[in-house]
Amino acid sequence: MKKPLPVPPHVLSFSQADSLFVRLAPLSPYGKERVAEIGFFTNFEALESFYDDIEAAGAALDSLEHSARRDKLFWHLLRLPRIPESLAGTSGNSAPDSFGAANFSASNSAAKKISASGPSNADAWGLMELFLVKKFLVHYKGIFELLDDEARTRFGFFFSTQELLDVLAAGGSDAESFSISERHEPALAAVRARIARLSETALERRRKLQEAARTAYGIDFAGREMLILPVDKALDAMGKGRLGQGPLLAADPYDSRSMMIRLVPDTELLEAEEARRKAREEEKLLEQAAIVRLSALVVAAKDALQSYCRAVKRFDYSLAQWKLAQELGMVRPRLRARGTACIQCHGARFIPLEEECRERGVAYMPLDFELDTPVGILSGSNMGGKTCVLQTLVFLQLLAQCGMFVPAAAFETPVFGWIDVIGAAGESRGRGLSAYGFEIWRLIEVLHAAKNEPGFAVFDEFAHTTSAKEAQALMQAAVEQLASLSGTVALFATHIECSLPEGKGTAYRMAGLDSERARSIIESTPVQSERSLDALLARINSLMRYKVIRTGKASAHAKSDALAVARLLGLDKDLVDRAQELLAESDTRRAPPAQDKQKERGAE
Repeated sequence: MKKPLPVPPHVLSFSQADSLFVRLAPLSPYGKERVAEIGFFTNFEALESFYDDIEAAGAALDSLEHSARRDKLFWHLLRLPRIPESLAGTSGNSAPDSFGAANFSASNSAAKKISASGPSNADAWGLMELFLVKKFLVHYKGIFELLDDEARTRFGFFFSTQELLDVLAAGGSDAESFSISERHEPALAAVRARIARLSETALERRRKLQEAARTAYGIDFAGREMLILPVDKALDAMGKGRLGQGPLLAADPYDSRSMMIRLVPDTELLEAEEARRKAREEEKLLEQAAIVRLSALVVAAKDALQSYCRAVKRFDYSLAQWKLAQELGMVRPRLRARGTACIQCHGARFIPLEEECRERGVAYMPLDFELDTPVGILSGSNMGGKTCVLQTLVFLQLLAQCGMFVPAAAFETPVFGWIDVIGAAGESRGRGLSAYGFEIWRLIEVLHAAKNEPGFAVFDEFAHTTSAKEAQALMQAAVEQLASLSGTVALFATHIECSLPEGKGTAYRMAGLDSERARSIIESTPVQSERSLDALLARINSLMRYKVIRTGKASAHAKSDALAVARLLGLDKDLVDRAQELLAESDTRRAPPAQDKQKERGAE
């Protein structure tokens, strides 16, 4: 299971950045391992290096002009196995002068000397471990040969183990096979020839015994070791054998009416099989000695092999990033120095919502946004897209600081020391705390973090669960304090009116509902008859203008199309009309008398 990012869970649930991490599809086990290591980085140079790697991987792929060569690169990455883990924590000997086949003709005592000076766990290796190393080298070399010099230099590819590969290839000419051959241990030739002769002798003697059984008992084994016969026939044949009328037979009960019989080897067959068993033990000892010597040579090349693994890991991961960027139209972020209070995006897309809109058949509008002051306040219609703006910005910021390209036409941002989200969107409550209590607890954490290093704080409908007057006062105080902190950027989505500090805050609003068109539809269409949620959402989507408008730097005024949206969703007309009357009465009571307005103008 892929481990989660080292950032607060409420940030992840809000941004849904993980929805893109799971789409990264490196082909090698090392590239897949790198995906599991994705983290939140705050180092400017490290992030730029990640972006450079993605572009370099794309350039390396583009340099392979023919699709067949690109397919071959993907095939080598896909077939690349993981080499034994014991190489990672073992300090091997210095590499011998040559990995040539002559090194394997050493005596057993020399092999023991090599093994004794090397790591003890190399002695436990078998054919599978050597096979994996050989297969790794074959495919790594294939990758190395396909890359140009620029990519090799960038990702650390080199190949210095051709002689080791040649030695391992003596055990099988293709990448998918390996065995200990006479080239690894010359003494094996004579032993294996002897085994072949003894096997033929034993086979020939068994054939003769089977032929004798067919002649004497009318039983045809036809090359098989055992037969199932009726009880009476089996017992008759066994009796004749004991009387010397044919070869001896042994039998075991099979069922109530049958027995399983087999030939009893005679002295000549037993001698041949015993001689073959001893020859195979000798073969096994010679093979194990060769495995020890091969293992020692592989461990001696440990440093090179580990470098190969690091190069593959870095390249394969970066190539997966490049392919995802091409698939989703992602671009390289432009980073600003830490402490710069400016976030800017053009054509930014929150991929989970974009895909949900596509599934529902409704239009999705990318985000254009610029925040060049420490605090921004975004107001606007219900269902007008405020939360989506926050989601999109956090989504892009997290991807950028995980070393990834972002889904946008352009994205420029500082490198923050932390990211935090407070409010209604995607957040779970702390144990024993109400929604309001949890928000205050999170605000305390944000203010504490901001005193140590600049960060990005996002507030979605902050303090909306408490009284209006207290919420407005708390919001105003929070905005003023956050605006005073150097380098930290805070963005609020809210319906609460709030004054912004001069020069340190910017007010925005969503363009909101197209009132003229909405009124026309409400008056002419029986909205209550709509039953499909998708149809209702599509209607609101067609009327809503999902665009951020910069309104100024003095104050943020809450504007809501809540009653119109309620009517479009099918709420009873009489109920909505009554709510509209009550709202108008409330606005009249709050408006100051005309003479007071004149006094205010005179005072100005």
